[in-house]
Amino acid sequence: MSAVKDQKSRGRKPAVVGVGLLLVISLFLVFTPSVVASDYTMNAYALYFEVHSPDNVTETVEIDLTSNSTMESYIIYTDYPVEKPRARITLGNTSEPINVTVSSVLGGTNAIYMHFPRLEPGERAVLRLTFTTRGMITENGGREQFTYYVKFSQPVGLFHVQLTIPRGYAVLSPIIPSPDKVESSMERLLLEWNRRYVNAGDEFYFIVGFSGEIAVPKRPSPLIYAALFLLGLVLGGATVYGYFRYRERKREEMKEHLRSDEERILAMLDEGSLLQSELAEKLGVSKAKVSIILREMEEKGLITRVREGRTYRVFLKE
Repeated sequence: MSAVKDQKSRGRKPAVVGVGLLLVISLFLVFTPSVVASDYTMNAYALYFEVHSPDNVTETVEIDLTSNSTMESYIIYTDYPVEKPRARITLGNTSEPINVTVSSVLGGTNAIYMHFPRLEPGERAVLRLTFTTRGMITENGGREQFTYYVKFSQPVGLFHVQLTIPRGYAVLSPIIPSPDKVESSMERLLLEWNRRYVNAGDEFYFIVGFSGEIAVPKRPSPLIYAALFLLGLVLGGATVYGYFRYRERKREEMKEHLRSDEERILAMLDEGSLLQSELAEKLGVSKAKVSIILREMEEKGLITRVREGRTYRVFLKE
């Protein structure tokens, strides 16, 4: 990627210990691995980046080394700000905090000095430095981009890099180089790279694009579900009540209508008996409806019906 080649080297150059490194820096920052290679053997070098926001990144450097001479300090150089540094040294099963100081050197580079109990030749130790930093995440085309560069001045047995992005971000291209491991969970997205047998002078660029924070909808409060449930009960109860009220009103209207028809029939029969079909014609209703009205009047004892042919003749009951 052409933009990477033109980019100013940013990141960390693993430390060299002692006066030799300071002389190298003063000589126009020319690396001379042979000057420092005898001080220690670097078994492993690991970088851990945990992104909290573009301006808040926790960086951890873990160095596994074996001293080849007497050692009491180790220096790491970085072009990024260093805030709240803290470090520990692990010797065998024992781990203890060690003193850390930071000072600015040439070109605004920060030197991080870790001072620890003296290591004798052949002793193996793990140094772990953690601090808060920023500047390695920039905006590029409306999205965020993590960029980091590292160059080794001596061989390393194992080089490991881990980048953790919080929930709410989505990883986008480019991703350089391709990660050896990608792990996603509800809380984070993790990318890992591993390189074995790194040679002196080897350099690595790490570039990962990702989107800005995605707004995750909050789950509705349980009170909302309870309110909706109660509202459903109220609406359901009101619907049922309204239905029964409607049926009751229709029955009342029918009774009123029937009473009105009954009064008219009684007035007609007061002048003499009539056939059921004649009553239907005089009332202007269907024969079926007249049959229903007459049956109810008969049950009330108001009339008497006598079959006559295919119909009935209706009389007032004396």
